[in-house]
Amino acid sequence: MKQAILAMEIVCTLFSFRVCNIYAYAYEYGIVAVGHKELPVRKSGHRIRFNHPYELTEDVIAKVLSNIHYREKGLFKRIRTLNVFQDKETKQLVPLIVHAFSVATPAQVVTVSSYSERLLLTDRHNYCVLFMDDRNLNIVFSHVHKFQTYNDIMSEKKKYYYTASENPLKKRRSGFWKLVPSAGQQLEPGHENWLVINLSKEIP
Repeated sequence: MKQAILAMEIVCTLFSFRVCNIYAYAYEYGIVAVGHKELPVRKSGHRIRFNHPYELTEDVIAKVLSNIHYREKGLFKRIRTLNVFQDKETKQLVPLIVHAFSVATPAQVVTVSSYSERLLLTDRHNYCVLFMDDRNLNIVFSHVHKFQTYNDIMSEKKKYYYTASENPLKKRRSGFWKLVPSAGQQLEPGHENWLVINLSKEIP
């Protein structure tokens, strides 16, 4: 029964995307949103034409999301590396990201916004854009576990929050975190917030 309900939720979410050109759905353990945004990306002085639409499997995206790690900076940093996405976030995001890539245009990136509840009356916000350049999956973050506080009224509003004005590609680093590449990943030169993953190679 639970699987049937989850399947119906995903179908409704995908249908709402076709109508509103945005994914936004409130889950039991937080809020995730996946959508599209026209965003210019330049490398070596030339604008990239994204390899979109692109067919990805849920297995590939699940492995990618579960292997994105970061390290904290600052006085109270934890020494160990940490996962960007919780398991619950990954399960919610995977089917939406796969579908978003399958219908994206060559001018659109895929946007991902997610909240994860961590402590009493607090949560953490992740925001990134994804795009395919040839066979390379690029993931660029502007927020990783950004601390949020909210009450019941504000939590209802967050399902509409989409950081529409943000451009993670204009950011190179944060004073609070940096991504730590896993096997098969590398950082874009000069960036601590931009992962590049060659999908033509096997993902560990």
